[in-house]
Amino acid sequence: MGENDVFELARKQIYWMIAGVIITITVIAFAILMSNYQGKLVEVPEELRAELISLRFVNTPECFTYQDAVTGRVFPGVIDINKFTLERLGQCYRTEKEKGFRDYNFALELEGYAPVVDGEKKLLRTNNFFNKVDFTLFKNVYVRAGNTIEPTRMVIHVQTRI
Repeated sequence: MGENDVFELARKQIYWMIAGVIITITVIAFAILMSNYQGKLVEVPEELRAELISLRFVNTPECFTYQDAVTGRVFPGVIDINKFTLERLGQCYRTEKEKGFRDYNFALELEGYAPVVDGEKKLLRTNNFFNKVDFTLFKNVYVRAGNTIEPTRMVIHVQTRI
């Protein structure tokens, strides 16, 4: 083995060490990029999640939706004004007392039908709503008060987390 062969062997070892480091960094960077891409692909926007959760307020009889007492038929999109109370909201949607500030919390208002307490309009608030509105949803609904049904809009203030 000559002197040139030793230098050639050393040069190849240095080349493969550097190439190995560069290839490893490239593979790790590619894996991180693919992971971030996959995360963005399956991410559900907060507005959509809040919209899906808030559908219960206008579509289920356990919340505020009018249900005919005789036939048992549920009328989605029709709010029974007698059910539009804080107690009913607590039964319909409640978050954990200690960790509920991390969940979606809501403040509800029926335009033209807000409950008045001590001379001022009050919003129906879930148990961990702290007056931090991240965005607002609007739903066109009907309100049943007695035997009359009138169109209005439900304003849903959404707090994603504190």
